[in-house]
Amino acid sequence: MFKQVIAVGILALSSLGMAAVLPPAVVPSKVVSFKNWAVGCDNGGDCQAVSLAPEGELDGAIDISIGRNAALNDTLSINLSDYSTTSERYRILIDNRVVETGVIPKTAGITIIGANAAKLARAMARGSNLRLVDGDGQDLGKVSLAGISASFRYIDAAQGRAGSRGAIVAKGRKRSAVRQSIVPVVMAKRIAPSEQLPDTAALVALSEGSPCAAKRVGTTEDSAYSLGPTQALILLNCGNGAYNYSYGAYVGNRDAAGKWTFAPAAFDYAPKRLDETSELALLVNAQWDSKTQTVSGYAKGRGIGDCGASQQHVWDGGSFRLIQARVMDECRGSLDWITVWRAKVSLSG
Repeated sequence: MFKQVIAVGILALSSLGMAAVLPPAVVPSKVVSFKNWAVGCDNGGDCQAVSLAPEGELDGAIDISIGRNAALNDTLSINLSDYSTTSERYRILIDNRVVETGVIPKTAGITIIGANAAKLARAMARGSNLRLVDGDGQDLGKVSLAGISASFRYIDAAQGRAGSRGAIVAKGRKRSAVRQSIVPVVMAKRIAPSEQLPDTAALVALSEGSPCAAKRVGTTEDSAYSLGPTQALILLNCGNGAYNYSYGAYVGNRDAAGKWTFAPAAFDYAPKRLDETSELALLVNAQWDSKTQTVSGYAKGRGIGDCGASQQHVWDGGSFRLIQARVMDECRGSLDWITVWRAKVSLSG
C-alpha cells in the first residue's frame, strides 16, 4: 500500500515541538439565484455568474457567463455563447441601444475583458434585456437582465470589493480589501499502474455481497482499475435511471499471498452515500483517468444537462481527495455549472 500523503503539508511550531496541521475541511460553497441569474464563488474567492432562461423560455436564449478571480487587480470577463452565425462581427444591444461591438471569434464564443467588460457590466446592471445581433442584422439571441445587478453586488461583497473603486457596481472610495483564500494543495505520489487486478471470482464475490446487488436493474457493468501494484479501484453498478448510472466505489488490497480484500473507498467529501448509515460512496456516471489519478462523476438533473452537480477526486495513495466541485441547481438552460470548490494537485515520484 502506498503511504498516504496529507494535503497542504504545513507544520506548526509549538512549545512541545513540531505538530502537523490537518488539511482544511472540504466545505463546498453554495450557488444562489437572483431572478434570471445564478451566482457563486469557490473556496479560493473566484466568482462566476451565469444567465438563466426565464421559466418556459429556453428558445431564443444565448448563454452568458461572467467571471472574476479574487486577485486584487483582476479584471472582469464576460463570455457570450450558444449562438450560430457566419457573420464576422457582432453588436450587443441593451434595451435596444448598442453598447458594444466587435469581431466574432471562430471558436469559444465572444469574450469581453478589461475596460470594455466593465463598461458592458454597468450597462447590464441598469438594463432590462440584452440582445446579440450579428453584422448582417440577424438576431442571434437574447438574455433577461433581471437579477444581474444583484449578482454583481453579490460578487463585489464576496470578494471584499464593495464600496471600493475596484467593485463592479457597488463602487465607493474605500480601499479594496479583497478576500483571496489559499487554495489547498493535495500532495500525492504518482502511482505505477499494474496489470495485477482482482480475478473474476473475487469481483463476483464482492458484487454479490455488496448492498449494490439489490439495486441493480437490467444489464450491469462493473469495472476494475489499477491503483498500483497492490491496490485497485472497483466501481460496482449500483442502480440507474434514464441518464444517470450510479456506482459504488470500493478499494481492493492484495496481500503477499495474492488474496484480495475489499472495503468502501475513502473520500474526504463524498458526493452521495448509499444511505445514511453506509460508508459506501456512490459516484454517478463515474469515469477513471489513470494519467491524472482522478475519478470523476456528474449527476444530471435532467436529460439536456442544464442542471446537476459534478465532482472530481484525486487518489493520494490512501483516499480520494476532492479537487473540483461544480453545481447548477436551476434547470433553466445553462450548461455552464458554477465551481464551488477547487484544489491544486502536486504529483510526485
